[in-house]
Amino acid sequence: MSSDQLARLREAVQGLENIIAIVLILLWRRRGAPAVGVALRRTLLARTDRLLDETRRRTLQPLLESLVKYVVYFIALVMILRELNVDATAILASAGAVGLAVGLGAQSLMRDVIAGFFLITEGLIHVGDVITFDGHTGTVERISIRKTQIRTAGGELWTIPNGKLEVFGNKGPTSGASR
Repeated sequence: MSSDQLARLREAVQGLENIIAIVLILLWRRRGAPAVGVALRRTLLARTDRLLDETRRRTLQPLLESLVKYVVYFIALVMILRELNVDATAILASAGAVGLAVGLGAQSLMRDVIAGFFLITEGLIHVGDVITFDGHTGTVERISIRKTQIRTAGGELWTIPNGKLEVFGNKGPTSGASR
């Protein structure tokens, strides 16, 4: 076998290794995020009686699952870029600069995220609470880091950016159970 043929064979094997590694990373991403989500749900359910009440668990669980999903996606993307011999550090550094520019341009989004963080961590509202905001009274169906959704008695689903929830009334949970 000549040295040219041997070099081409090595390149082909290296390319095949990269393809296999990328496929394995994608499989890990596909299986990893749901597996971590299941572990997170089990942990939160086990801690419901000691650290979290049921309403706070129902509020935090979707938020934490979403966060875990995006972290797993990000890690998989960086690993794939490394397999493709792309310098991920340069991309991450430029992403930081772009993130700063986008952050300055998206101040309302940042206000919503910061307000959502405090709404959730301070326990001001929970899934199942009945709140009144801007003349609309409804049951909180979903709280995310960016928005809160309430369903009125008439069946309308109102989506409210958390940055707008500056003044609202909270009648507590619909079941009447205390926290």
